[in-house]
Amino acid sequence: MANIPKKPVILTIVILTAIILCINFCGKVLPTKEFSQLTDSTYIQFYKKACALNDSKACNELGVIYDLGKGESIDYEQALEYYTKACSLDFGEGCNNLGYMYNKGHGVERYNGKALKLYEKACTLNKMEGCYNLGSMYFHGEGSSENKYKAALYYQKSCNGGIGSGCNDLAYMYAHGLYVSKDVFEAISLYLDACELGEASGCNNLGYMYEMGKNGVQQDDMKAEKYYDVACQLNDIESCNRLGTVYGKKIESIKSEVDVGIARRACGYGNAISCYKLGLYHEEKADDTKAVAYFKKACDMGQSQSCRHLGDIYRK
Repeated sequence: MANIPKKPVILTIVILTAIILCINFCGKVLPTKEFSQLTDSTYIQFYKKACALNDSKACNELGVIYDLGKGESIDYEQALEYYTKACSLDFGEGCNNLGYMYNKGHGVERYNGKALKLYEKACTLNKMEGCYNLGSMYFHGEGSSENKYKAALYYQKSCNGGIGSGCNDLAYMYAHGLYVSKDVFEAISLYLDACELGEASGCNNLGYMYEMGKNGVQQDDMKAEKYYDVACQLNDIESCNRLGTVYGKKIESIKSEVDVGIARRACGYGNAISCYKLGLYHEEKADDTKAVAYFKKACDMGQSQSCRHLGDIYRK
């Protein structure tokens, strides 16, 4: 209503911000995972020894192990202990993970004021997910009064640091003039950055802007198709549906094999009217099996004409 930053072998958990109007305001969760799948207890013991020797990365790794039950039973108390130590040793991942626990009430009592400070420390330690989370908290007024100006600053910092959701959310602010001067072309640039960083929402938003052609953006279905396709490949269901709509607009009726191919893609992406048109096409070709299959698919999507058509077929 968006390639991917390299993922370290430790877990950073981040916040999902809200989806606003038809343009996605927030991207997806930005985990920078996963740590090694090794689960041998000896392996864990070596991490414990390293942590006891003030190896901050090992402490954070242990926090992940107990937080997610990787090799040991889930134990939030120990996860909290190890994340706390990692953060005290100035390891940004640990501060961010600890902030998440307090922010979401994950294994501890929810305490957004503490989460805000932990995200701030993570950001100061150049953990960009922490900067993004900090921006999100200021945007929504969690742990402090709402402050869109600070939100924009931290979104910008996280975007500059390779966090696609930061680019996406800042773009949303520019697109709607939220405590920044409205600038549609800056929004497009930032959505493009988000998309190139693998943030599906950024790709979807670009597709939507080009499909709708509003606010000074020239309507362009080819560009809309391009960005919806990228977002769809990033498993964004909304973009897959929008892609089906864009394909569906290309054909009034199916008259050639080229039209059939386009309609099949549109139908496959959830465009019910294209499924209906394929049903009509195959009915005309006397291929009742395919015709009924497409009518049923369209009917299941809520396309009334297909349901009525099926009724007519079975009534005969």
